[in-house]
Amino acid sequence: MRVIVNVDDLGLHPAVRRAVEDLGRIGIVTSSTLLVNGPDAEQAAKTTGVGLGVHLNILRGRPTLPPGEVDSLVGPDGLFLGDYTALFKRYLTGRIDHGQVEREWTAQVERARELGVSPTHFDSEKHIHAWPTLMAVAARVAGKFGVGWLRRPVECQKLARMDAGGLRTKFLGVCSLFQKRPARVRWPDLAFGIADQGRFLLPERFRAYAARAPKARVVEIVCHPGKPLPGDPDIPAEYGKLRVAAQWEAEYKALSDPEWLRVLGEMGAKLVHYGQMP
Repeated sequence: MRVIVNVDDLGLHPAVRRAVEDLGRIGIVTSSTLLVNGPDAEQAAKTTGVGLGVHLNILRGRPTLPPGEVDSLVGPDGLFLGDYTALFKRYLTGRIDHGQVEREWTAQVERARELGVSPTHFDSEKHIHAWPTLMAVAARVAGKFGVGWLRRPVECQKLARMDAGGLRTKFLGVCSLFQKRPARVRWPDLAFGIADQGRFLLPERFRAYAARAPKARVVEIVCHPGKPLPGDPDIPAEYGKLRVAAQWEAEYKALSDPEWLRVLGEMGAKLVHYGQMP
């Protein structure tokens, strides 16, 4: 089994960058995805020691393109909506222009390349690229840049699990039923860390999870650690309400535990990033 441990939201805040650097040095984090419109994006793009992808975004902050060119994705203030439910309602009622999504995501990848990043893969803010018709858009953007991997956020969780994490995975599982595997683009067999977040991002939970899917060859561990320090700036209000900051310290602590490397070693798992995959 090959395991990619990917930190989302690189570029959102210096705390995320510090976590990627620290956890990359100890060998547990192998990968991260850059939020190119984040306030720390320019500094974060200089991160070394891990594979870097692009965190595609049509939910938070300012678009990369002029707002008038992506008017189906923004509010009257020219910002992305910053509200998952409001964006999903717009999507369900057919008011999202998929051509605008493709052009904005293309511009975001171009911006990442301008910052010196050669993307290894794509995922997205709140897994929005996994909405059924948007997976195909993400795949087309990947094809333009020769990017061979997309996250498919599907977890093998128990049907009886009805907590918030279980409901998240059920929703994404339903989305996956309408996705067609993109040509020339691969996705991992499974993801982990969508249901078990924060203090529940534990190696023994991952071991039990992997035991339920013995045929999985490529698994991505999705995580959101951060290392905030006194004097750090606030996340700008234009990014909307975020619960991710509440996960930062818990997931940083969880992933810093040497038990992760011990358990993965016992499982025979090989830690890689997407750029090291065929």
